[in-house]
Amino acid sequence: MAIKLLTDKDQKIYDSVIIHPVQTWAWGEFQKSQGHKIFRFGVFDSKDKIKTAFTVSFHTIPKTKYSIGTILRGPKVTEEILSAVKKIAQKQNAIFVKFEPDISITEASMNFSGLVISPKVAFYPHTFKVDLTKTEEELLANLHSKTRYNIRVANRYGVEIKETTTDKGFEVYLKLLFDTTKRQGFYLHSQKYHRDLWKILKTTDIPHIMLASYQGKVLSAFMLFKLKDQLFYPYGASLDINREVMAPTLNMWESIKLGQKLKCTTFDMWGCLGPDAKEGDNGFGFHRFKQGYNGQPFEYVGTYDFVINPTLYKLYNSVDKLRWKLLHFKAKIFRK
Repeated sequence: MAIKLLTDKDQKIYDSVIIHPVQTWAWGEFQKSQGHKIFRFGVFDSKDKIKTAFTVSFHTIPKTKYSIGTILRGPKVTEEILSAVKKIAQKQNAIFVKFEPDISITEASMNFSGLVISPKVAFYPHTFKVDLTKTEEELLANLHSKTRYNIRVANRYGVEIKETTTDKGFEVYLKLLFDTTKRQGFYLHSQKYHRDLWKILKTTDIPHIMLASYQGKVLSAFMLFKLKDQLFYPYGASLDINREVMAPTLNMWESIKLGQKLKCTTFDMWGCLGPDAKEGDNGFGFHRFKQGYNGQPFEYVGTYDFVINPTLYKLYNSVDKLRWKLLHFKAKIFRK
């Protein structure tokens, strides 16, 4: 096995083996637009055929010469990958590189020198995956009874679902996204971040925007990502009015049906709480909403930090913990 640093001429072969949106070539271009340094690697077999690939992104810590690396939803970690990443990380003055492989906890272990369990995750460690190879009738029958009932309610109210993957559709979605975030007190990237992401992704076949309307007003908006045979649900938003018409519930059901039309085999809910989730847990409402579509629970292998500078790593985690407390406090203040 050989690991090679790739260049722009390798875009086609790189994307041919990528299976998660945040590892695509386009997503790497988005990372670059945010001021991050990225390096793309290909993993080749003895016959020089590419087997897998990944992007490592380095984010500079403001007013310092140091950076943080991330490889999110990348391939299974090997000693060879760690060796290649370490060389780049040292050149980029990285304190550590965060690994979150797109691998089930049952498929691999992460027992490598220098890797420690991260105190902070980037993605939820659990998700639900809906099997789209089933018929529409089977999928409907598999829904939780309350979800199936709410779909009928939305249909009785005449809620309309339309895919609107256009600049206009994006603007509607973005407004709802920030209205939802402000109302619920969540931290979210800036509007510029989302506009930059849209500007790059809309030139690909990755994004799909689904809008749910009632009496001419959009109540729910989703941004979906399609990659190869998978459809993902990373972003969703809704207004806090006319909740009785169940617009988000129908929007999700129609998104699942869209996945079938796009010839996908899996609908990935992007994240949920774990098997012990209970009422009162942070994010339980979203978890319960997704749970209603009866996807298969999936647990990732976990989040690990590849420590390059142990002393600065401890200091960074202390400061970052305080920073996030301040951000969450700020989000709650602006909600009021």
